[in-house]
Amino acid sequence: MSLIEGFVYGVFGGSLAELLGLFRLRHEAPGAFPVWLQSVFYWIITGLMVLAGGGLVVIYLKSKFTLNALLAVNIGASAPLIIGALVSQVPHASIGRID
Repeated sequence: MSLIEGFVYGVFGGSLAELLGLFRLRHEAPGAFPVWLQSVFYWIITGLMVLAGGGLVVIYLKSKFTLNALLAVNIGASAPLIIGALVSQVPHASIGRID
């Protein structure tokens, strides 16, 4: 799988994950939609997470992992969870006192 192909599969997976969140709102009345749905900030973050799905697949491919299309879509869809796990692993460093 090429890097571009993997990126596209990852973006597709990330899009499916974000679509699931919107799918859950299908029974809401149009006037009862959450306020965040109209937020520009929400849509920017959503777009970045979808792109992160593609980027994460590219990182896997650059690390010599062999991926098929289904696995690439799965990695793209799980990007928020994977990124959240990576960020939570960063140790907290307190700033010391400077005398």
